[in-house]
Amino acid sequence: MLSDEHLPSTDKLGAKATNMFSIKVKGKPNPKNSNLVKLELVFFQTDYPRVTKVLDITGQYKDWDERSQTFRNGSPDAYSKNRSLSEVCMRYQRVAEEWTVSGLFWSPVELSHCFDRQQSAVRQDIRIWTVSQLIDERITYFDSKDRIKNGQIILSSSNARKYEKFHRSLKAFVSAVYGKSLSSYFFKDIDAKFLTDYAFYLKRRGAENGNQGCLVSHLRLLRALCNYAAKLGMPGAGITAFDSLGDMIKWPETTSRAVSAKTIALLENIDRSLFSAKEQLHLDLFRFSYYTGGMANVDVCNLTWDCVQEDKIVYERIKFPKTAKPLLTPPQSRALLRKYKGTGSGNYVFPVFTRKHTDSVKRYTRVHQISNLVTRTLTKACRILKIKEHVTWYSARGSFISRMVDDGNSPYAVAEMAGNSPMTIWKNYYKNTEREKLAERTRAVL
Repeated sequence: MLSDEHLPSTDKLGAKATNMFSIKVKGKPNPKNSNLVKLELVFFQTDYPRVTKVLDITGQYKDWDERSQTFRNGSPDAYSKNRSLSEVCMRYQRVAEEWTVSGLFWSPVELSHCFDRQQSAVRQDIRIWTVSQLIDERITYFDSKDRIKNGQIILSSSNARKYEKFHRSLKAFVSAVYGKSLSSYFFKDIDAKFLTDYAFYLKRRGAENGNQGCLVSHLRLLRALCNYAAKLGMPGAGITAFDSLGDMIKWPETTSRAVSAKTIALLENIDRSLFSAKEQLHLDLFRFSYYTGGMANVDVCNLTWDCVQEDKIVYERIKFPKTAKPLLTPPQSRALLRKYKGTGSGNYVFPVFTRKHTDSVKRYTRVHQISNLVTRTLTKACRILKIKEHVTWYSARGSFISRMVDDGNSPYAVAEMAGNSPMTIWKNYYKNTEREKLAERTRAVL
C-alpha cells in the first residue's frame, strides 16, 4: 500500500474516478543502441492522454515479445526480468485501484510519479507534486544548504525546522477540518477558502494556547511555497488567492525589548558571588551583546577571533545578509575579550561550544539551549535586584540601539554597528526608555 505522502489530490468525486485505466509495458529499439530494448510503462485512463515512464530494465531487443509484454523464455535472465516487470506493474496497479476505490480524483501523470523520491534538487521534468511532497523537498534542501559566514560553514537547518513545524500544522489542519490527508492536496487546491479556513484554524489554536498560533509565519511560509511551486510550473500554483487574507499575512507591529539604562547599570554591578560560574558566563554574554552593538545571541555564540580587529569587530550576521561593525570603544567589551581569551573551543571567542558540537545542527541546538539559560539567569538577577522590567538576551540589542539614538548618535552610524538598516532599527528596536529626560528636553525646547 502506498503511503499517504504519495496520494493524488482531491476532495472531489466524479466520473473520472471510476473510468477505465490500464498499465502496460511497451518495448522499442533503444535509440542509443538498437540491439537493446527500451522499455516504458504506459499509463492510460479514459479522457486523459497516455503517459509513459522509462524503466531501468533492459535486454536484447530480439528477446522482447511485445504481444505478451515479456522477455521470451530461454533468453538471458528472462525469469528475473519478467518478474521485475510484473512487480513494477502490480505496484502501480495497486495504487491505482486504491485511489479509485477511495474516490480520489487522479490522472495518469500523477500515477506515474507516485513513487518518485526527491534526493537533491527538484527535477525539472516533474511538474505534478503534492503540497506535502514539495514541503519535504524544501526541508531536504535547507537541511543540506551550505552558507559561508565569517569563514565557517553554516547550514540553513533552522529554516528546515520551520518547514517541519509548518508541515505538522498543515497536516493537522487538513485532518481536523476536512478529514483528509495533506498528501491528497495539490497546489490547485490552495484557494481562498482553504486559506481563510487555515487562518481561522491557526487563530483558534493560538487563542486556546494563549499565543498567536504562528499565524503570520505559517501563512507566509505557505505563500512562499506556492510562489516556489508556481516558478516550477505546477498546475494551479500561485499567490493570487492570498489576497483574501488581507492584513492577516502581514507581520504585526513589533515592540522593542529595550530596557532602561538604569536596569542595565544594575545588572552590570550585581554581586557576582550570588551566581555560579556558568551563570556568570551567562551574564557576561548578555553584557558583551550590549557593549558590541546589540550583537544577536547566535552571533555572539559563533563569534571567532578572526572577526576581532584592533578597534572593532567585523562580522557577517548569521540570520541576515548583513555585516555589522561594532566599535570596541567600551572598555568593558575589551575586558570581556581578555577574560575569555583561550577558553573557547577552537577559534571561538566564548566557551559556548565544545568538541561534541561538530556540525551546524548541534551548534544550532546549543545556541537555543544557552539562550534559554542566559534568560533564566537574567530572570534570577532581576528577582534579586527587584527589577520589574522583563529582561532577556534579546533585550541587549534594543537597549543598545535605544540608548545610542537617545544620546544623539546618527541612526546610520548605529545601524552600521548593529548590522541593520536605519529603518529597521527605528521600526523594530528603538524604544524611548528615558521618558522623563525626553519630557525635560521637550519643555526646554518649547
